[in-house]
Amino acid sequence: MFSYKTPKFNIKLNTRKLSIFFTVIYVIGLIPMLLLGFYDFPSADDFSMALETRQYFVQNGDIFGTIIASLQKSWVVYSQYEGYFFSIILTCICPSVFGEVFYFLTPFLVLGMLTFGVCYFFDALFLRALHLDKDLTNVVRMLTLFMMVNCLNGAGTRVEAFYWYSGAINYTFTFGMAFFWLGLLIRSVYDVDEKTRCRKLIWASIWAFFMGGANYLSALELAICSVLLLFVFVMVKLGKFDIQGIDASQRKSFGYIWIPLVINLIGFSFSCFGPGNSNRFAETTQMSPVKAVFVSLYNTFDMLFNDMTRWEVLVILVMLVPVFWKMAEGLRVKLEHPILFTLFSFLLVSSNMTPPIFATANIDAGRLKALAFMEFVFMLVLVLFYLTAVARQYFEETYVCVVVEKYNDISEAIVDANVSENSNDFFYSVPSIIIAGCIAILAVGSVLSIKPEPEYYSCTSALYDIISGRAATYKQENAERLGILRDDSIKNAELTEYSVHPEMLFYMDVTPDSSEWINQATATYYDKESTVLLPR
Repeated sequence: MFSYKTPKFNIKLNTRKLSIFFTVIYVIGLIPMLLLGFYDFPSADDFSMALETRQYFVQNGDIFGTIIASLQKSWVVYSQYEGYFFSIILTCICPSVFGEVFYFLTPFLVLGMLTFGVCYFFDALFLRALHLDKDLTNVVRMLTLFMMVNCLNGAGTRVEAFYWYSGAINYTFTFGMAFFWLGLLIRSVYDVDEKTRCRKLIWASIWAFFMGGANYLSALELAICSVLLLFVFVMVKLGKFDIQGIDASQRKSFGYIWIPLVINLIGFSFSCFGPGNSNRFAETTQMSPVKAVFVSLYNTFDMLFNDMTRWEVLVILVMLVPVFWKMAEGLRVKLEHPILFTLFSFLLVSSNMTPPIFATANIDAGRLKALAFMEFVFMLVLVLFYLTAVARQYFEETYVCVVVEKYNDISEAIVDANVSENSNDFFYSVPSIIIAGCIAILAVGSVLSIKPEPEYYSCTSALYDIISGRAATYKQENAERLGILRDDSIKNAELTEYSVHPEMLFYMDVTPDSSEWINQATATYYDKESTVLLPR
């Protein structure tokens, strides 16, 4: 046998600097994705859903009237084809209605709302409700957003989630709004100032109805949350449950929480029983509700765990463990149901996939996969926090029981149990090494992954398309098409096939068959008799 000494690293990472570091990383990743938006161009449902709105604006140039026209079109769609009314309203007011040059706003709107919603929710939960560390909370939300945005993979997921307006505004945008709404609910109870709580309750009540009319994936989950919170509300009123961490004034505010919850369920009912749903069902192949539930449970494992969760997600989750361990130091609420919360999270993620599986017997669309993955990652983070916090609370209770015999009262034992935590601004050696090691693994692994596959991350895919000139070529060819489509002397538009198909920008194109719906929608939008695709 032989003996040797390993080098000892005595590093202590500063929480504030770590928060700034991950914020910079996330923002830097957003820059190429936002810049890529300037090469974006509408397609498919952008032409059909916004048709009447576009026609009104071209004829009248009145912005207010254009908004009214979009609401009129939304009512037609709601009454004849689809039930999710809020998503329809957003889809009918596509930026390209005011000119194709404004289509670049798509990723700004979508990524902006997703970022804002996730940040607002974590602020409400960790800072307002649980009173945890501000810098560590920011670390969590930046890493969560990085996974949701940059670790998204799979054919068609990124373009439909961030760049194709009709898909992105319907799913990703309203998904971000869902986090915002949940954050409003939390703050309507936990904010310190009574007037602030009242304002948050009013806003939550206003948006509750509209969130009930969002895409069915998000709307169903919010309806589930509303039902569960109403159950908790009733149990609290009956004295069966109790809420920790609120004073008498906040408890009074909790007495009004039922208002936005009921309004949300009313909005969801308007969506589910919309008159246009029957026509939509007639055009699709449905699956029985029971089978749809079981298929959703299976897809949570098969699609999300097996197909879409890559190595970097696992590394980031490992890095979050010491972060959550330190955050739990300031947790004054007792967490007692780790198994129940884990089961709830799994079922909530599975319910995300149930509506499209029930309605169309599949979840093949990229925007559906993207939304399922983003929620899956988000709930993984919450479950990891819950389990880590429970583990720390159990550890501290056990340690206190061991050392309490040395003291006259329990308070001294608690001080001794936390004696190593002599600074809230730094991680200690072992957690610092874990975090630094994970950062190193991410850096090296990312280089090795990006080199053979520049499209590995969303941000590197956007950067690759810009640097390689693919995005510029795509934009130029769309400009050539636009010249043909805007030429009033041409009634039968012949469009040349794209020479490039950037992964983040290209969604769907017209076909050689002028009778296809996408050809007809494009032709009607630009006042042509027909459009047809010619080979390059």
